[in-house]
Amino acid sequence: MKQLLLLALSVLCYYQSSSQKTINTVKQLTDSIRIIVQEQHIPGLMLGITTKDSVLFSGGFGYADLQTKRPVDNQTLCRLGSITKSFVALGILKLVEQGKLQLNDLLKNIAPDVPFQNQWEADHPVRIINLLEHTTGFDDIKFDNAYTLDKKTYTNKDLILLHKNSMVCRWKPGSRYTYCNVNYIILGYIIKKLTGLEYERYLTEELLLPLGMHNTNFNLWGKYPDKEVKEYADSSGLMKQVPSVTVLFGPAASLWSCADDMVKFLQLFLREGSPILSAAGIHDMETPHSSLAAKAGLKTGYAMANASGHLYYKSLFRGHMGSVGTCSSDYLYSHESGIGLVLSSNGNGGLRSIEDLIIQYFERNKPERILKDEPLDKTTISPYLGYYQYEAPRFDLLTFKDRLIVVKVEIDKDNLYYNFFGRKVKLLQTSSLTFREEGTIAPSVIFTRNEAGKRMVVINDQYCEKVSAVATIDKLSIIAITVILALLSLPLGIVSIIASLAGKLKWRRLPLTLLPVLSVMLLIWGLMNFFNALDANYLAYQLRTIGSRSLAIFTGTLLSGLLATITLVLVVKQFKKWPNRFIKWWLLITAVSIFLITLFLLDYGWIGLRTWAM
Repeated sequence: MKQLLLLALSVLCYYQSSSQKTINTVKQLTDSIRIIVQEQHIPGLMLGITTKDSVLFSGGFGYADLQTKRPVDNQTLCRLGSITKSFVALGILKLVEQGKLQLNDLLKNIAPDVPFQNQWEADHPVRIINLLEHTTGFDDIKFDNAYTLDKKTYTNKDLILLHKNSMVCRWKPGSRYTYCNVNYIILGYIIKKLTGLEYERYLTEELLLPLGMHNTNFNLWGKYPDKEVKEYADSSGLMKQVPSVTVLFGPAASLWSCADDMVKFLQLFLREGSPILSAAGIHDMETPHSSLAAKAGLKTGYAMANASGHLYYKSLFRGHMGSVGTCSSDYLYSHESGIGLVLSSNGNGGLRSIEDLIIQYFERNKPERILKDEPLDKTTISPYLGYYQYEAPRFDLLTFKDRLIVVKVEIDKDNLYYNFFGRKVKLLQTSSLTFREEGTIAPSVIFTRNEAGKRMVVINDQYCEKVSAVATIDKLSIIAITVILALLSLPLGIVSIIASLAGKLKWRRLPLTLLPVLSVMLLIWGLMNFFNALDANYLAYQLRTIGSRSLAIFTGTLLSGLLATITLVLVVKQFKKWPNRFIKWWLLITAVSIFLITLFLLDYGWIGLRTWAM
C-alpha cells in the first residue's frame, strides 16, 4: 500500500510545493527548515546540500538524543535504511566495469546455490538486471524475518537461507516492477561470491574509502551509540524513545552515515561517477532497462536503486528513499540543476516539505521548462480506456488489499484522465501511448500490452492490467455490500439485547445474535494488531516471535473464522424456529456476510495467521 500511495502523492506534491513562500537567502532557508522541524515535532534532522564541487550545508537540526540534548550535527550517524541499495548497486556496477559480471548474466550461473524458484526459467530467467531493478517477481521479506531486538551477526549466506521462502517468482521475471528487499540480499551475496568479501567489507574498501566516507558503516544494529541518533515515536503528542531494531536484510538496509559523508556520495553522481564509475555506468544506473514499461520506452521510474520520483520540480531529480524503525531518509540530485541533497529524521518523517523548500530555493531563478506535448491521439488510446487493476503486489500476504485498487482511465472533454481513489489526474501525451501527469515535467505513464497480449498501464511504476468494467464494478460492489452487512452485526447485537430486555426475544436466543458481533470484533482486533505493527514499522519485530501482539493476531483471526462458521451453521439450523422474522433475517444476512469474508481471508492465508512462522 505504501507504494500505491505514491500515485496520490505525486498528484498532491506539485500543488503543495507551489503554495510555499519564496525563499531568497540561505538563512531564510535554514530558518524555514527549523520551523518545520519544530512544527512537525521532528526530534532530529540531518541535512546535507552540495554541488559537484562545493558543500553548501552539512549539519542538522534538533536532537539526536532528546534526553541528553545531544544535537544532530554534521557527523551524527543516521540510519538510512534502503539507501543502502544504492551502494550495493554501485558495487555491482563496479564489478561489471571490471569485467567480473554482466547485467544480463543469469542468477543460476553466477550463484547456483541461491535457492530461488522460477517456473519460467527456461524462457524468462532471473538475471542480475532483474535483481537490481526489482523485476524478479519475488515476494518481499516475510514479516517474521524483518526485524528483531537480538544483537546477532548474520553472514551473507545466513541471510540467503533466512529469506529463501520469499525467493519464488510470482510472474515472469522482467515483466513488472515491484519493490523487494530480497533482491538486494541476493546481490550482497553475489558480491561475496565474486570477491570473496562480505558485502559490507567490499563496499567499504571499494566505495567508502575512495570517497572519503570514513564515518559511514554497514551494520544490522547501532554499534556507536554516542554518535548515532536515537529513535522516537509520537505518543499522545509526546516523543518517546523506542527500541532500535536489528535489521535482518543487511544488504538492503544496513547503512549508517552522516551529512559530511553523504554529501561526498552525492558528489559522486553530480561528477558523473568519478572516481568510482564511468559516466556510462552512472547513466546505466539511472536508466530503467528490464520492465515492460522500460522496454516500451518509459525512461523514468525505478532503475538500479535509483529512482525518479520527483517530477514536479523544474529539473529532473533522481535518488532513493530509506526507512528503518522510526528513521526516514531520502537523497536527491539533479544533473540539470547541479545540486544534491540528503535528509534523514529520527522520527515523524516530514522530509517532503523540507525537500520542496530546498529545491524551490535553488530553482527560484530557473525558468520554467518548455514542454512539447502532443495532441491526444484518441484513436490509439481508445482501446485502452476503461478499468485497470493493480497486479504487482509487493507482499503476497497483502495481495487481498492491493487487488482492491482499481484505476479508471477515461476521456472527459477531450482530455485523458486516470481516476485514482476518486481523484482525477489529467494526462498529457508526450508520445504515442506515453503521458506525463499535469504539473510534472516528464512522462510517468505508459500504455502497452504484456506478452499475453493483455492491455496494461504503468502509472508511476505501478503495474495495472485492464479488467472488465462490469466485473470490476460488480466485484467492488459485492465486497462493499458484504463488509457493510457484516458490520450490521454490531447494531444487531444491540437490537437483540433491547428486544430481550423488552421481552420480545427469549434470552436463550440472545447468545446466537451476539456471536456475529464477537466474530467481527475479534477480526478487527487481530487486523488492528497486525497493521499497527506494520504502520509503526519499528514494532514489526513483535511479529517475529510468539508474544502478545502475534498471539492477538493469531487468536483474533482464528477465533473470528471459527465463530463465523459456527454462527452460520447454527443460524441455518434454527432459522425456522425463530419467531421474530425481522431479527432472524437480519441474523442470517450478517452470518452469511461474515462467513464470506472468512472464506475470502482464508484464501489469502489470514485466518489463524501465525506471523512467527511465515
